[in-house]
Amino acid sequence: MGLPFAPMISRVTSLPSMLRHLITWFAGCAIVMVFAYTQLLDYYVALGIEIRTQSFLEQTAIQYAREGKGNSPLPTDRSLRGYDELSNIPDEILSKFTPHNFSHGKVQRFVNLDFVDSEEYLDGKRFRVKTFDLCGEQDCDLLFLYPYKRNDAEWLYLLHGVSGSDEDYKQLELTENFAFAIGTFFAILLILVSFFLVRNLVVPLHKLEIWSEQQSEENQIDVPDLRFSEYNKLAYRLRDSFQRVRDVTLREKLFLRHASHELRTPIAILSSNLELMDRLTERPDRSEEENAALLRQYRAIEDVQLLIETLLWINRQSDQVPISEVVDLEREIAEIVESYRYLNDEDDVELLITSVDSELSAPATAVRVVLSNLVKNAFQYTKVGEVSIAIEASRVVIENVNRMEIDSVDSDEYGFGLGLELVELICSRLEWHYSHEDITGGRRTTLEFLR
Repeated sequence: MGLPFAPMISRVTSLPSMLRHLITWFAGCAIVMVFAYTQLLDYYVALGIEIRTQSFLEQTAIQYAREGKGNSPLPTDRSLRGYDELSNIPDEILSKFTPHNFSHGKVQRFVNLDFVDSEEYLDGKRFRVKTFDLCGEQDCDLLFLYPYKRNDAEWLYLLHGVSGSDEDYKQLELTENFAFAIGTFFAILLILVSFFLVRNLVVPLHKLEIWSEQQSEENQIDVPDLRFSEYNKLAYRLRDSFQRVRDVTLREKLFLRHASHELRTPIAILSSNLELMDRLTERPDRSEEENAALLRQYRAIEDVQLLIETLLWINRQSDQVPISEVVDLEREIAEIVESYRYLNDEDDVELLITSVDSELSAPATAVRVVLSNLVKNAFQYTKVGEVSIAIEASRVVIENVNRMEIDSVDSDEYGFGLGLELVELICSRLEWHYSHEDITGGRRTTLEFLR
């Protein structure tokens, strides 16, 4: 047998597992890292070229400003051209820059088609900007325009072109592929390390789950070694909680057992004394009120005896079902109705009982306790109205409708008490189906004897 609250524990399968969640998170981080790494690599390659070119053009301009006088020739090199007027720069090249944003010492860059765009170039989707003889026979891949203010009236414009050979571009492509491979390797390594790390965290949790499921009143398993002190502390706290629940359950069972046994003696005394008093007061002229009072006492003692027997059976927590016998539901309900009819004798309550195939095989005491509580509950909450009881094919439907204004009864408090708790316990132990629903003015209760 499990702990008392074991049936309430269920696995929530709709939630994601921690292992899958963490692995997905680490894998996402690794992919983002590789992407960012490759983007940064391209960025820093371009930044390095720009910084180097900026430094070269700045030194060239400073040297020319320091040495150049009069009609000194403008700086000219294999890939460098100097201009003292913007109009001297070829329009095809100048149109790729923004002269209105020129400022002293700030270089502007234009990226011409390079090896990455070769397919688009061959398909005619894009075209190289002609750079004339700035980079020799081929067009430049990068163009830099550097404005330098020599004085208030004179400017120097340096145009520098950069081009790479096929070998240079192959080497650059090889470097980028190598960098991407390294990034991918470290990303896979991160995912693997993350998997084993997360697995080391999840496996002890799985062991803790199995250990907690195996705990019961009869089977108390020692706390396993869960590797980490936090998990072990949690396991010991769960063990202490289980032990407290066991202690409370044991005390309740002992109390119930002792109380039930202690009640048997006074109930037996009351029953004997009542029977003796009935005989001593028996006479032809005994009034109906006296007979009714004695009858109510007999019924009350019988109800208590049934209650004690049921409590003792439930308290045993045994899987053994009480012996079944043939029970006539129609007759049982008729006797129960007669027993509890006094609850609304003076009320305007109409009772309707219909029966089809009322016999079944079941523990008679359990059937009587369950039906007694359900019928009693229906009578208690009907002052003016009707109570209908339908019996058909091992099923009983009890419906009560009250037509008189009474204090509202909350759904959770309707028929609250030991009786309905016993009904739920008995139905659970015997695998009977018990349900109820609110209807206009009352409630409908259904009881199905499945065994």
